[in-house]
Amino acid sequence: MKNNSIKYTYIFSFFLLLGLTGCDEMLEVEIPREQLESENIYVSDATAEATVNGIYQSMVTGLSFVSNIHYMPGETSDELILRTQLTDVYNTNEIQEIDSGVIAMWTDFYKTIYNANKAIEGLNASTALSPDKKKRWIAEAKFVRAYCYFYMTNFWGDVPLILTTDVEKTALAPRNTQTEIYTQINLDLSDASNDLPVNYSNYGNLRIRATKWAAEALLARVNLYLGKWTEAAAYASSVISQNGTYKIITGLTANNSPFIADNTEAILQIPYFNTAYAYEGGGLFTSGGKYILRKGTALFETGDARKTNWTDPVTGTTFLAPRKYKNAFVATPVERSTVLRLAELYLIRAEARVKLNDITGAQEDINVIRNRALLGNTTLTDPNQLLDLIALERERELFGEFGHRWFDLKRTGKADEVLGAITGKIWAATDKLYPIPDSARRSNPFLSQNLGYN
Repeated sequence: MKNNSIKYTYIFSFFLLLGLTGCDEMLEVEIPREQLESENIYVSDATAEATVNGIYQSMVTGLSFVSNIHYMPGETSDELILRTQLTDVYNTNEIQEIDSGVIAMWTDFYKTIYNANKAIEGLNASTALSPDKKKRWIAEAKFVRAYCYFYMTNFWGDVPLILTTDVEKTALAPRNTQTEIYTQINLDLSDASNDLPVNYSNYGNLRIRATKWAAEALLARVNLYLGKWTEAAAYASSVISQNGTYKIITGLTANNSPFIADNTEAILQIPYFNTAYAYEGGGLFTSGGKYILRKGTALFETGDARKTNWTDPVTGTTFLAPRKYKNAFVATPVERSTVLRLAELYLIRAEARVKLNDITGAQEDINVIRNRALLGNTTLTDPNQLLDLIALERERELFGEFGHRWFDLKRTGKADEVLGAITGKIWAATDKLYPIPDSARRSNPFLSQNLGYN
């Protein structure tokens, strides 16, 4: 009974962090038996691996990682609007502290972080597991934790840095600075890079769990965001150089795209159990779906294969609907939610190279992406013009994916200029961060609110 009591306490402290304060809500939470008996999970390699795999699956059990994370920042930036062209709190930048989408993301990120922390603790405590596998599984949990914190700090800025399931440290945790968050992200990813496998053979050659190159791809992005150009270029090059595993595809089609299961551009994908589709295509950006690109056809150059293959025209307008994922509840093509992919690494390295005054190298990287889209080589040599082109290519390449455009506008200092000029947006500089959910603040008085919110 004592052990079970401790496990209940851990679960309770976790939900305090999420801000679920009502007694009815507590009673409705079904606590899996395996969570209450975690001492039995880490006694065999088979059960331990299943638990680690469950961390990834927690990323698709809710909609935050495959829906909210795409459309909410798409609307708060200049990327997406509703197909009806009606306004909502995201495209007007009037998000409230009680917004269900914000609450869901906050909750789902911390659920996944909790699962990662729980796995790290259980794996570290176990003496029954294969040492090599144990080290790899801890690295996977650290990678997922770093991935979640990257998004949390870019959505909310300073957030509680929770690295344990200890109730004394989680229930009333204050916000840590973004510098502290990034320090931990770099530490987790560096550890993961050292201990993760260099190929997918442990996963049946399916690209559904983290490798060394997933950790280094995310390190490239993190260092780009931190303005560490040399490190960003080096990590991007490390992944790009694995050309036996990763290659830019040619001839974009529905059956030859970066979102097909296990394609050569995929670095990390997350599958649904027993389905051949991803929610992005089956429920979010569907044919004739809910969202359209704000810039419409003006976003693309004539002949851009991404426009042809990744969008649907909206009849009678110049608008385009995102349609990167083609599979909507059918057997083929088999697609997966694609978390990290090779094209981003070329664009990261191109930007870092401009900052390092390697103009020729930057042009080469830009041209890889443009040529894949059936566009000609750039002849630009001016650094500022090249940075503008890279920003545009990032828009064209990464639209509708994981908030890239929203984060790009913020990290490059362009958010106020670009978003403040859009008719219909009620823009304030404080809108660059989402509000801390009111429910989380009610349960934890040490959680201060972001500026501009109540």
